[in-house]
Amino acid sequence: PFDDIRVRKALTFLLNRELMIEKLFYNEYVPMNSYSAGSIYENPSNPKNVYNPEEALKLLAEAGWKDRDPQGRLTKDGKPLEIEMLYDSKQSETYLTVYQDDLRKVGINLNLRLVTFETQFKLVGERQFDVAELGWGAAPFPDPEAEFHSRLADVNNTDNVTGFKNPKIDEICEKYARTFDQKERVALMRELDSVMTNRYHYILRWYGPSQRIAYWNKLAQPPGGLTRIGQYYGDLNLGAGIERLW
Repeated sequence: PFDDIRVRKALTFLLNRELMIEKLFYNEYVPMNSYSAGSIYENPSNPKNVYNPEEALKLLAEAGWKDRDPQGRLTKDGKPLEIEMLYDSKQSETYLTVYQDDLRKVGINLNLRLVTFETQFKLVGERQFDVAELGWGAAPFPDPEAEFHSRLADVNNTDNVTGFKNPKIDEICEKYARTFDQKERVALMRELDSVMTNRYHYILRWYGPSQRIAYWNKLAQPPGGLTRIGQYYGDLNLGAGIERLW
């Protein structure tokens, strides 16, 4: 079913991010609507994807998921719409069970499968999954080719874990690799961001719009953590944590 963009888009509309952020995270996070959220590379025109079960059901019906079995599950050609989600931390159940319940209400079975980090890493690398819940680390500067280029789509154990293929993305990646003009790089990444978000092969979750820095100054501490040079996010941070749901 995930080959149909309408199904992927519907699953995005069924993740109630606003409710989770308010009730579970004390409004300390904001919805993520970009693959480079909170940075100069974010495209402000990206879709916002607010919770909308009515629109989700409409999209699913267009994709052929409109009949119901005796249990009330959505079916197509007599088969129910069932999804298995891999996750590796029981803490994630706080919000995954909310998503599971919202899917159940519209007739989709979400089976949560708790595995070890090592098992999840292996299964995701080999693309042996329906959906996987992960926090993915981002490099200080974007490297789109390693994550989205088509040449990696059929190769196991790469960062292109969804097997994404798109000629426009390939073109942008190749242009990006050849230019060192920062303004052009920003423009290319924003264009890439628009294509990626509108293809719905990730469900973007949320991110913290700030950096938390804590230290013990018993011995010594640099006068500042965010510098003019070096890493984009500062010398005290190894990378930006971004939260995606696949």
